Amino acid sequence: MSSRFLVALLFLAAAQALTPSQATPSTTIAKASAATPARAKTVAATASEPVITIHGLCTQSDTGKSKAEANCNTVVNRQQFEAVIDGLNAIGPALLPAQRHAVAEGYANTLLNYEAAKKAGVERDPRFAEVMRLARMRAMSDMYTALQNEKARKVSAQETQAYYTANPGKFEELTLRRITLPRYNTANLKDEDFAAKAAGLAKEIRERAAKGEDLDALQKEAYDKLGVKNPPTTKMAVVRRGIYAPDQEKELFALKPGECTQIIEQPSALIIFKLEGREMPSLEKSKDEIVRILTKQNLEKQEQSKNRSVKIDYNEQYLGPTPNSAWMPASSMNPSATSGKPEGAKPAQSK
Repeated sequence: MSSRFLVALLFLAAAQALTPSQATPSTTIAKASAATPARAKTVAATASEPVITIHGLCTQSDTGKSKAEANCNTVVNRQQFEAVIDGLNAIGPALLPAQRHAVAEGYANTLLNYEAAKKAGVERDPRFAEVMRLARMRAMSDMYTALQNEKARKVSAQETQAYYTANPGKFEELTLRRITLPRYNTANLKDEDFAAKAAGLAKEIRERAAKGEDLDALQKEAYDKLGVKNPPTTKMAVVRRGIYAPDQEKELFALKPGECTQIIEQPSALIIFKLEGREMPSLEKSKDEIVRILTKQNLEKQEQSKNRSVKIDYNEQYLGPTPNSAWMPASSMNPSATSGKPEGAKPAQSK
């Protein structure tokens, strides 16, 4: 949240952000007040409603006044606070109503630091202009990214329909049941009798499952014969393409209702799938997923277009080699930062 505050404050720097408690609240709401004088009065009162009141904070406009005149209160009204919210929403996901209190706390803390910084002369620091330049660049970059994301999310009904028609296989859903038998004795992995018995049971169970016997009952029977407790459920969530390995996926989607796969040997289990049914979800049901897919494609196209004519070279002789990760070994850090001693301090001599 703090980084969003920094950027938003810079974005809103040109606007009047503070209202001393004695000042007349801004009521320039011409469009909203056009209906009736009573309506205008209500809207103006709502806009000037205090959202944050900082007692004891004197602004620069209070400088030179007596304590009684200034009263040292700073008020952020509803209109001004909503301008802050709008600024934050311009550089990231829209804030939820439940987040407003956290925004208010962060903004109030920023105002306290802002007034303290002015009194401390931070603006006269020779680095301040560069900090502002970098922050302005970051603010513009974040706003551009947000605008591009918004643009990418604009997927038309025609585009959605076209993708659904062209990719029916991506949305087909299988309703499967699954029998899973332990392949080895977990208490003794060298138990060859157990492994042979499990393989034989898997063949028998598969044949009976294909004939229509209940899968849960078959699995429980096999577990009992193997002396294993707590068989898992045979129910599964719907299966779509892209979940299983290509060879398994091909076998699963080739099944007809009531058919079983061959026994699939996994490192620790023997698995049999049975198809109960398949469904092609409607366009309406698939619409949100298609919009997400097309939004991602649009973002990728934007990124490719942006980088197509750009090539970046780095002076590794000056910067050093590209790090493998963000982690930096202690040996590469400032010695004074890692030892807790001033730079250049001599180590203690042993006596």
